[in-house]
Amino acid sequence: MSRGQSRGFTLIELIIFIVVGAIILPASFVAFTSAMKYFSAPDYYVKARFYTEQKMEELTSYTYTNIAVPTNPPNNDVPEANYQRNWTTSFIDLSLSISGSDVGYKKITVSTIMPDGSVYDASTIVTKRPKAP
Repeated sequence: MSRGQSRGFTLIELIIFIVVGAIILPASFVAFTSAMKYFSAPDYYVKARFYTEQKMEELTSYTYTNIAVPTNPPNNDVPEANYQRNWTTSFIDLSLSISGSDVGYKKITVSTIMPDGSVYDASTIVTKRPKAP
């Protein structure tokens, strides 16, 4: 049987394939794990946004006079251990600057700190208005 008619791989071709595979596989594994780490980051942002909006809805559901200024909220009111949430309320004047007295406007700021240390903030302004029936 001549060399041109044989089918299959020789031992040296098989060894080269294994060596090349041994080099490529760890490199692709590192790239895959780092890509998966970045794909999970949006999950942090979605949860942080949910927790922030949850507290914002709670605070804005109160009547204007029941929104306390200033507040000293706990940092552990988030159901998940790796997140922290805090909020502040302050009086503001017509130029949107912090005011020492109540002129009919309050600013509420809610911040949620994610496990990676980044922060999601949301702010709103509430006015002294009658509550809808």
